[in-house]
Amino acid sequence: MSTTESLIDRLASGLQPVKRLGRPWLRAALWIGFATLLIAILVLLRGFRADIAECLREPGYLIPLAGAWLTGATAALAAFEVSLPDRARAWLLLPLPAVALWVTGFAYGCLKDWIEIPAGAPVAADSVRCLTTIILATVALIAVLLPMLRRAKTLRPNLTAWMGILAVAGFADTAHLLIHMVQASLLVLVINLVPALAIVLLGGLAGRRAVAA
Repeated sequence: MSTTESLIDRLASGLQPVKRLGRPWLRAALWIGFATLLIAILVLLRGFRADIAECLREPGYLIPLAGAWLTGATAALAAFEVSLPDRARAWLLLPLPAVALWVTGFAYGCLKDWIEIPAGAPVAADSVRCLTTIILATVALIAVLLPMLRRAKTLRPNLTAWMGILAVAGFADTAHLLIHMVQASLLVLVINLVPALAIVLLGGLAGRRAVAA
């Protein structure tokens, strides 16, 4: 037997059948469903914010809430699409309108109803509770999303990681907005946007190796 034939036999021996990946939109829908269920569980365990009935009538609350959830959903779909080599990079533009809605919603609310932080307010304790919710949601979302993205063996680990972590940030903040009540405009910006930005930056930087592994 020739060297070439021997090499082919060695490479072909012990092969295992490969399970084909599901369609990107279906895999994204499954994770979006999980993320939405997780938000519902967190709300069930911690309860809606005390002023939820009033907030649901306020555009300054509904706009960032819708923007956060839509950012999570569209970024998740973009992540699953760009993880495949035959998909266009134009999918990266999909979350941009939702991100704009998310960010400008906070800006609208802050400019419309500016509230200063009152002296002696329990800022530290409230902030810790808010951050705890965000961290719990983030860890759970990443724990499920990461294995799903890794199955694609992507050739675009950077782009996939950035989109995936943006999706996580959007859903984590959705949970936070439903559960925690922050009355000071400065705190709205700090507690909502700063953790989300940190999740995106740190997760995107660290996610390349995790997704490509």
